[in-house]
Amino acid sequence: MSTEEFVVGVVADTHGHLDPELLACLADVDVILHAGDIGHERVLDSLRALAPVIAVKGNGDDGLRHDHPWDQRVELGETRLLLCHWYDNFGMLHPRIERELRAWEPHALVFGHTHHALCERRGRVLHFNPGYAGPPGQGRLRGSAPIASTGSSCGRPGRCGPSKTKCVLRRTVWRRPC
Repeated sequence: MSTEEFVVGVVADTHGHLDPELLACLADVDVILHAGDIGHERVLDSLRALAPVIAVKGNGDDGLRHDHPWDQRVELGETRLLLCHWYDNFGMLHPRIERELRAWEPHALVFGHTHHALCERRGRVLHFNPGYAGPPGQGRLRGSAPIASTGSSCGRPGRCGPSKTKCVLRRTVWRRPC
């Protein structure tokens, strides 16, 4: 792909649920990354109606285990993203993903599993978890549609990313549980 800019919708841990607000937030993206615990293929079908979807399976995706990889290298323009579900299990890091980070040296790691949103630089790699987007309840805050923009020339305020490639959190909708 070229150095053009992509607006990327990032979602994880839908657990079979798609909030209408989430769909509205993803309406203008170029590509959607789903970092696992999808729940049902119909979740991805609904997302595909909005934009192309790149998805990995999570530990809760028993019915989808043969349809999606555990992790995937994604290249958008000059930006390399490593997409997975299980990376940080509350402080216990996945050794295979750690090896992949060292071997491939992506600009960003996109993951789910913890249900907690995260955007922080660890060394040269931006670690990004969009948080929980599943059914309301259980005392959880829900992260609906963190939107990132990748590209070498986006120049938007609020960027966090490597000097050559920018990751912009354009908007994040947070909702308290119902």
